[in-house]
Amino acid sequence: MSAAVYRVAQRLLAAALALLLAACPTTNPLSNIMGGESGQAENAPQLTPAEKQLQEDEKRFYSTLMGGAVVGALAGAGVGLLGCHLAGYKDARLRACIAATTVTGGVVGGVDGYVTAKREAAGRNELRAVQATAADVKQDNEKLRSYLDNSGRVLAEGQTRLATLRGDVQKKRVSAAEAEGARQREERNIASMTKTLEQAKETRTNYIAASKKLNGDAQSKRQLDAEITRMNQQIAELERTVTEYNRALAVSRA
Repeated sequence: MSAAVYRVAQRLLAAALALLLAACPTTNPLSNIMGGESGQAENAPQLTPAEKQLQEDEKRFYSTLMGGAVVGALAGAGVGLLGCHLAGYKDARLRACIAATTVTGGVVGGVDGYVTAKREAAGRNELRAVQATAADVKQDNEKLRSYLDNSGRVLAEGQTRLATLRGDVQKKRVSAAEAEGARQREERNIASMTKTLEQAKETRTNYIAASKKLNGDAQSKRQLDAEITRMNQQIAELERTVTEYNRALAVSRA
């Protein structure tokens, strides 16, 4: 393999890692609930076990999501370049293989990049590419399921706290300012769920587009589409959780 190709692949992989690392600090709204770097940890409420687990589930969910497929496309292009050479392609076939992985010196973006990476990793075998995509959706679904289970527990805890808070305000046990401070905890939980919901919706859209571009047999496509349907159902469930949490928050202010 030429040194030039190695250098290109290394740059692509480095770019993917840089994007991934850059995204990490901003993907967890719950991380600020304990005060973080603001020095307010002493006054912040202690996370419940359910809230702690929700935070961990959120990290795991973001760590492997297809997301915008940018990181996957960058990494996939780097792997694709190496794969072109490892496959023994030469001359015209080699140039065609690299062209399928990169476009005018850049990386194929979004869903196109994701699909290209899957095809290259599958050795241009469309059935294996579809199966690999279905496995990705299934993995994301499993992580989303865990997040949903914990979000339900966090919702129940929040509803109880908000109902108690409303009673305390009505009986003048806490001031309006103190009540608003207490509600910030629930707002952070809602922010976490909303952010995860929006990311899940974007991921679903990308998987639907990827499914349309892949041409496996009927059975493999059914398996892929079934996983996408499952993701859609879980997104609807998370939407209901966010709606109920927002309603409980609004009632506490009534």
